[in-house]
Amino acid sequence: MPKLNIQSEIKKIDWDFTNAETQYLTHAVHRYSGKFIPQIAQAVIKLTTKTDDLVLDLFCGSGTTLLECALNKRKSIGVDLNPLAVLISKTKTTPIKASMLDNFYTEIEEYSRGFSKNESLNLDLFEETGQSSDEIEKAVTQDFRWQDNWFVKWFREEIRFELIALYRKIATYSCSECRNIGFTAFSDILRKSSNAHSSYPNVMFDKNKTPPPLPTPRFLERLKEIISAVKKLDDVLKPDYIPIVIRSNANCLPLPDCSIDAVITHPPYIGSIPYAEYGILSLGWLGHDHKYIDKILTGGKRQSKDVVERFRNDFRMILAESWRVLRPGKTLFLMVGNPTVKGQRIDLCEMTKELALPIGFKLQGLHTRNGINRRANLMGLESLMFFQK
Repeated sequence: MPKLNIQSEIKKIDWDFTNAETQYLTHAVHRYSGKFIPQIAQAVIKLTTKTDDLVLDLFCGSGTTLLECALNKRKSIGVDLNPLAVLISKTKTTPIKASMLDNFYTEIEEYSRGFSKNESLNLDLFEETGQSSDEIEKAVTQDFRWQDNWFVKWFREEIRFELIALYRKIATYSCSECRNIGFTAFSDILRKSSNAHSSYPNVMFDKNKTPPPLPTPRFLERLKEIISAVKKLDDVLKPDYIPIVIRSNANCLPLPDCSIDAVITHPPYIGSIPYAEYGILSLGWLGHDHKYIDKILTGGKRQSKDVVERFRNDFRMILAESWRVLRPGKTLFLMVGNPTVKGQRIDLCEMTKELALPIGFKLQGLHTRNGINRRANLMGLESLMFFQK
């Protein structure tokens, strides 16, 4: 690749990407807070890498950078500590044959006929799928979620019954990639099926909430939409560029020294976006404690007094790990905003420079864009930062 003047090149791009289509292919398989738009990832990929380079996203979130890498014939590795992020990223970037997807949907749809046709449970229809109503009812009511206080609090009985039945069916399906799709659709309908307040981004219990509709029709509709999107991947993603997605800590990467051609990532906004709290319902169904996840996430425990200092310490280690795994002369890209923590505006751009330069990084380029679509966070300007090892 010819040597570029990054600062000159980034000025040629309108980084706001106003009115750009951001929901193409699988980019909309699941809602996820704090995403950056695919056009930003694509532009950075093209600026800093060439075909067959290996890109690392330290905070892969819902997999935006990973999908754009695959579409642009770059290999990639995505890392995240949030198991919900790992699930979504795998669903977003894994091609599956259409016939397998159709078989999966058909089996799930046939199984769910017992409670998808009516506003009340009709267990007799389960017999059409080869399982008696007694077997289904016994399996559901003996499942630990049926009487667990947490599930009872968040999901009404008739809704809980359907969700348990659907979850168990997905969990026993033979194809792991199809299971990921099923659980992604399942996760994406949980909020509207729950007793959570609909007016807040945080998951807050609403004791006066109108009973939600039964979840199965909504689940089948969402499953069909995701399957339709995933089918398109088989035509555009080549096997050599399917990302590797791992659940791991960004400050202690399971990667060898000097093995990565670019790090392209969007770090968390310290305490402004409570990723684990927003995902509490999904994490609970997936078998994870959201309080523990929040404790270990960079920028988590946002109510604690030392949240900024803990973030700074973690961020320093993350930048050092980025230096370690990058090949000499290669690029670290970060997009950072300016969150407000406990009434104090935090300049993450300045913090990043303060931490990165002593490690040995050279600032190649810096640009700002309007931080739009940041619900409840008011990030203001976001900084696009290009560092070279």
